[in-house]
Amino acid sequence: MEKIPNRIAVSVLGLTLLALQPAWAQTKDAQAKPEEVQAIKTITATRESLAITYPEGVHIAVKFQGTQRLPFGTGEAKVERKRGTTEIEIELDEIKPASLFGGDYNTYVLWTVSPEGHTVNAGEFIVRGNRSKLNVTTTLETFGMFITAEPHYLAPYPSRFVVMENTRPTRQLGGVVSTSQIKYRESEGVYHFEQETLAKSAEAKKEVRTDIAQAKTAVALAERAGAARFAPEELNRAKENLLKAERGVTIGTGVGTQMIQGKEIVRLAVEAQKLAEERSFQAALDAERKAKAEEAARLEKNIQEAQSDAERARLLAEQEKMKREMEESARQASEAAAARAAIEAAKAAADAEAARRAKAEADAAALASQLQAEAARRQAEEASNKMQAALSKVVETRRTARGLILNLPDILFEFGKADLRPETREVLAKVSGILMVSSGYHLSIEGHTDAIGSDEYNQKLSEARAQSVHAYLVHSGVSSTMETKGFGKVQPRASNDSAKGRQENRRVEIVIEDKEGDQALAGEAKFQPIH
Repeated sequence: MEKIPNRIAVSVLGLTLLALQPAWAQTKDAQAKPEEVQAIKTITATRESLAITYPEGVHIAVKFQGTQRLPFGTGEAKVERKRGTTEIEIELDEIKPASLFGGDYNTYVLWTVSPEGHTVNAGEFIVRGNRSKLNVTTTLETFGMFITAEPHYLAPYPSRFVVMENTRPTRQLGGVVSTSQIKYRESEGVYHFEQETLAKSAEAKKEVRTDIAQAKTAVALAERAGAARFAPEELNRAKENLLKAERGVTIGTGVGTQMIQGKEIVRLAVEAQKLAEERSFQAALDAERKAKAEEAARLEKNIQEAQSDAERARLLAEQEKMKREMEESARQASEAAAARAAIEAAKAAADAEAARRAKAEADAAALASQLQAEAARRQAEEASNKMQAALSKVVETRRTARGLILNLPDILFEFGKADLRPETREVLAKVSGILMVSSGYHLSIEGHTDAIGSDEYNQKLSEARAQSVHAYLVHSGVSSTMETKGFGKVQPRASNDSAKGRQENRRVEIVIEDKEGDQALAGEAKFQPIH
């Protein structure tokens, strides 16, 4: 390239696509290796920018200004060319995370573009607050610079989301200003996004790392390109590594580890995408060649047998036209296959996301239910403990597998009778007061006697005494469900051989039974002690 010292070239940035080499799926009956063709259709457009020639040994400061996508962004590049290498030190200000564009965008990339239109991914910017720095080198002497939002750091060509461009140097260099055409590749309309500009978006407060997000997007782009069909091994390798990385994030892997993992996953996914694009196109081209094999063979034979140069030229032009038509049909078929793959990948991703959300909601509901049950258990247990403490001050209590048992001794009754003594009504009044402010339980009121007397007598006496206590509780306003039972002398607590033992056996017990197995006694846990 001819050097143009101290010259500023006002350049128009256009678009062209790099030819992809078909490296897969050759036809078995091919006589020769298929000629190399372009796998992706060229896209053309124009965009104005500045390409500057940097003379040897001179420090030059170049300003960057934001586009409508990042209107408040500013920056400055310090550029110096020495010993055949151009060093670039860029500092950006008023920058916002690329992920705010939404969709596939995650990061910013610096591009250099030569007068021949070759674009080079020069490096990735890491956003720290509202600033970012990047130090890179290039072998170019004359080049333009611009910054784009990209899905990942290995973007092979610029997206159309140009956010900043270099302007003229801050000091005059002299020389002639001329115009030239610079062409470069762009991913037009391929990436998803949610907003076109970050003019109203908030700045970040700290460093923004998007390594794992870039990895996810790179895998998604590979799937959209049909890698599940045309590069399954490479895609699966990337997906397996992504799964490991995501698991690592959940357990708190460090930023350094995430950076290494993310970049490796992007590399694997980009390779899968490239292979898928090449193989999809080559498969479509092979199908076109096979479909038109007879026509192509006949045309080749006619070329060989042409009787004049004019006839040969006409047939060669026809052959070239057929090749172009087959390539165009192959591109369209490959693009259609990629579109179908993208739809399938999007559907699979949506289904997976729906399943993930459903599972998350189910897990959250189960956890909430578990926490609620645990809270209810603790609350009920606390209420039960308070109830027992209050009742223990009035009557003898004990906790059993059946629940809490209150023991009312026979001093509540006249000898051989079921009528309550007046002086003992105060005891039952206190018990009733405590039971009235609690709920969610069942009372079993059970009468017992000693062994003196017949079975029939003791049975009736035990039932009558239980019914007397039941009647008092109902009259006092206790609303819990209650039942009465008489056991006569069949369930003694002590030996009937002594007066003390017989007295202990003559009793009425109130069993406060739990409604729900091992739940605390006051199911609704509303107990408040009576003072």
